[in-house]
Amino acid sequence: MRIEDLMIDRSQTVAEQAAILENRLIAIRTSNRHEIVNQFDKEQHRLEYVTQYQGVNFINDSKACTINATYYSFETIKSDVIWIAGGNDHEVNYMELLGHVSQRVKALICIGENNQKLMGAFSNYVESVYEERDMEDAVRKAFYSAKRGNLVLLSTGCACDNLYPDYQTRGLAFKKAIAQL
Repeated sequence: MRIEDLMIDRSQTVAEQAAILENRLIAIRTSNRHEIVNQFDKEQHRLEYVTQYQGVNFINDSKACTINATYYSFETIKSDVIWIAGGNDHEVNYMELLGHVSQRVKALICIGENNQKLMGAFSNYVESVYEERDMEDAVRKAFYSAKRGNLVLLSTGCACDNLYPDYQTRGLAFKKAIAQL
């Protein structure tokens, strides 16, 4: 924004000048917010906004292969969440996420072959916990568990297991499953 854009017309009343400056400030804040959000959109599989379908938003955070990355995701996202998680979690301490999970996760969809640790960590804190064997079923279960305004978040917090060779393949499977809803 240029300095000329901030100048006001002195022939206007103080109330008119204040309203104009307020609108300009809102425009600056909005453009800054869009700039910040667009930074996330540039990196695939890391807090990547995929779409909104029937009032439910979908975020692909397949790159969050550590608890710290998933913790950051929960810090960033402030709405109620239907969380898709699971994978090779032998060294993962899920309890680091307990505060976020107990407050905002409305359903946990565990994906993969071995989900006992994940399910055990949160089954007493989340209303609904499901286990699905593939991404298509997990996304479908997440969507039907969500309410309008909820967010479906794929953020595993651990490395890929035998289902997916890497986070990119897992993220693409998530997007493909959303497209098939």
